[in-house]
Amino acid sequence: MQDKKQLTKDYKQQKQPAGVYVVHNKADNKMYIGTSKNLPAVIRRFEFTLQMGSFPYQELIDDYKKLGKDNFEIKVLDELELKNETDKEITAELNELEELWIEKLNGDGVSFYNKKV
Repeated sequence: MQDKKQLTKDYKQQKQPAGVYVVHNKADNKMYIGTSKNLPAVIRRFEFTLQMGSFPYQELIDDYKKLGKDNFEIKVLDELELKNETDKEITAELNELEELWIEKLNGDGVSFYNKKV
């Protein structure tokens, strides 16, 4: 049986899914878009911060309070297929992927809480 320190070390060395995510206001088709090197953690964090009213964009918090939880969803738009990239390479790939999604969504008439296009 492995000890607790080894289990913790093994967990920290696991590659987490990295990619582009959005918090989508379905009523107004407005989004907060972002990237993360750990998608499961960022999704849990945003679910919590929205419910607590401590999200970094006040306009989004106001809409969340006004429209209610059912009019919002947090979803992953795209994931990177990670191999042996460095942290710097992952960041660069995430930024490129985010820009591609911003262009696509902007063309679909989406406005953003956090990006001025």
